[in-house]
Amino acid sequence: MKLLLLFIVALLLAAGVASYTTSESGIVLITILDWTVQTSTTFFLVMLIVIFVLIYFSIRIFLQIWDTPGELRRWKKQRRQQLSEQYLTRGLLALVEGRWKVAEEALVKGVRYTKTPLINYLCAARAAQRQGKITRRDQYLGLAHTTGPDAKIALGLTQAELQINQQQTELALATLTHLHEQQPAQKQVKVLLLKTYTEMEAWKDVLKLLPELERAKLLSKENIIAAQLQAYAGLMRETGSNANKRQLENIWLSIPKKMRRELHLLEVYTTEKLKFADTKDCEPLLKQALKIRWDAGIIRLYGLVEGKDPARQLAFAESLQAGHAHDPLLLLTLGRLSIRNSLWGKARTYLKECIAIHAMPEAYRELAVLLERQGDYSAAASYYQQGLSLATSIARHDSVKMLEQAEDENTVAAGARQVV
Repeated sequence: MKLLLLFIVALLLAAGVASYTTSESGIVLITILDWTVQTSTTFFLVMLIVIFVLIYFSIRIFLQIWDTPGELRRWKKQRRQQLSEQYLTRGLLALVEGRWKVAEEALVKGVRYTKTPLINYLCAARAAQRQGKITRRDQYLGLAHTTGPDAKIALGLTQAELQINQQQTELALATLTHLHEQQPAQKQVKVLLLKTYTEMEAWKDVLKLLPELERAKLLSKENIIAAQLQAYAGLMRETGSNANKRQLENIWLSIPKKMRRELHLLEVYTTEKLKFADTKDCEPLLKQALKIRWDAGIIRLYGLVEGKDPARQLAFAESLQAGHAHDPLLLLTLGRLSIRNSLWGKARTYLKECIAIHAMPEAYRELAVLLERQGDYSAAASYYQQGLSLATSIARHDSVKMLEQAEDENTVAAGARQVV
């Protein structure tokens, strides 16, 4: 378009010059040293235009030739950038879609075209781990450290996250501890530390870290409370397993008073305390909890603990029949408490009623022990056998259910792999 316009302008200019020279004839005389050139005005103007055009295009061609290496460099740079973006995009899309091998190959190929291969290596490490190629994952992480030494936090966080996902919790803890020493205020490091401590069941460390996370508002109030409940419950189970009664009681007292009202913690504490056959302090706690809210797990434990006054304990349990007369767990508890008060007939009635409503191995066992104590060995043996048969059936049913769930999960996983 530009050349066409220039050509039209040149034609118009030539036409104007020709028109002018036709009406105005003249001579141009040029003297250079001993040389004299004489020509008509028309020819002189035409030659001047031709010379100007030749010089102009000669300069343009020269400049283009001169700038050819620069143009080539710019083209190569643009091409490299296009390839870099192309491979990175392809790799990230494949990573999101779960095509791990395609993602890894695209990201690694893109390294040779990008000036910042850090992202490529980090994402390639994720893709390699998804394929179970841990050695390749570590190689990519090492290359990422080499190419991006200034991104230590991002590299460390990625490495720790991958280690956690691979259940390499000890390695993850070492990585995160090192990062925490370097950047104590780094928020994401603290979040991953909490996850690692939880995986390792390091409950004391979890409780120590939670106030920092709460002050920094890195977790919601609900998540903080849930983590505290999990940590306190874990500590009590750990102490109960170690048969340390005094430490268990100290842990319970160290729990904030408001949190001790949580039924889950009360249930864990009572369950662990039952291992020491000293549950007098649990009875009033369970009683208070049942006054506030009915809970099946708590009512069951209430029949197992031994309070200071068995008669009053039975009387309180019987007062709960007003709203839960046909609850099998309450009937089981009433049967146990009646046995503790030597009320054999009442205990027998409660336990048989419990079995009639909902048969439980525990109820069969309690009734068998009671009958055995009364000398009715034949009936006791029958109830022992029925309880054992029921317990075996329940265990078999649970095992089959777990296997079915596992098969379903494997089927879903296989289907997902086929889709990918």
